[in-house]
Amino acid sequence: MFGNIANHIGGRLIHLNARFTGQPMTGVQRVAYELGRRLITTRTDAVTVAPEPPRPDYAMPVEVVPGLSGHLWEQVTLRRHLGPQDVLVGLGGTGPVGLRRQIVMIHDVNYLLGPDGFSRRFRVAYRVLQGALARQATICTVSHWSAREIARAFGIDASRIEVIYNAADHILEVEPDRSAPERLGIAARPYALCVGSANPNKNFATALAAYAALDNPAFDLVIVGGGDPRIFGDEIGMAKHPRLHRLSRINDAELRAVIEGAAAFLMPSLLEGFGIPAIEAMALGTPVIAAKASALPEVCGEAALLVDPLDVGEMGCAMLAVTGDAQLAQRMIAKGRLQAASYAWDRSARRLSGLVDRVAQGATTSR
Repeated sequence: MFGNIANHIGGRLIHLNARFTGQPMTGVQRVAYELGRRLITTRTDAVTVAPEPPRPDYAMPVEVVPGLSGHLWEQVTLRRHLGPQDVLVGLGGTGPVGLRRQIVMIHDVNYLLGPDGFSRRFRVAYRVLQGALARQATICTVSHWSAREIARAFGIDASRIEVIYNAADHILEVEPDRSAPERLGIAARPYALCVGSANPNKNFATALAAYAALDNPAFDLVIVGGGDPRIFGDEIGMAKHPRLHRLSRINDAELRAVIEGAAAFLMPSLLEGFGIPAIEAMALGTPVIAAKASALPEVCGEAALLVDPLDVGEMGCAMLAVTGDAQLAQRMIAKGRLQAASYAWDRSARRLSGLVDRVAQGATTSR
């Protein structure tokens, strides 16, 4: 057990804010789920609370605390539900303002660094809310790059922010749907793959331009993902290309098969707090091309072929190199598997649990 049973006996509880379990499982929700379910199953003093029952994707027990909804549930209903000695853990980037006995995971501040990818309402709300939390709560994040950017955005010391890396071993637990590539119409030719939302910061436009500039390449380009118009701005324009396949969101079994079937995985993002898809691809034995930007060099290390995300020619050459050189691809696959294995949800959950203990004991300055 990670936790100390004496805390539970003494009346203190660790509350996991599970409002995320009512949302579709995208990047932030995936992190909250993987860390959260480990936290509550390995501590005797942890409980999970949410404003509504969880969606089917989330296999974890949740105590429903009815009341207000959305951010108001956190700010009012959840705040009133907590005891004076309780500690709140929020892994979705938000929490009650003014509550010091809480941990908030701010995944990144990309809405400030690349504002065109987010609505004005979202940017204003999160800048105010996360700015207050950064000065009041104990903050953790998912990379050292994100820690520096959060510190710069909110005027706090980066040494106060705990770095708890994401991982990708969840993808290894998924049984792949081997029929997916053929059913989705991408099995006829080798393909390079991009996965993510339609947020402009994902930089799919440059990836498409790089591919379109190639002279009759022997591989297709597949882009998987969608965007939420309530959060993100308009989708980027996708030029019609005969070898481009744009797929909407697919399930995990299909995704694993599509990643494993790719000749190369391309992550051209301008802004990533961590970049789970790149590590998923490495774990599944697919060579990764990643942008030399934001947290991707830190996270991918020497296992990815790093490129200038704004250089169309360099990105195109990288795709040609990885898809056309079997020896290079095999070297990258071997390095990628090792890099992916350096991240693990269990290890990150232990680090989170240690931070919970320090906050519960009153030592709230993170390392």
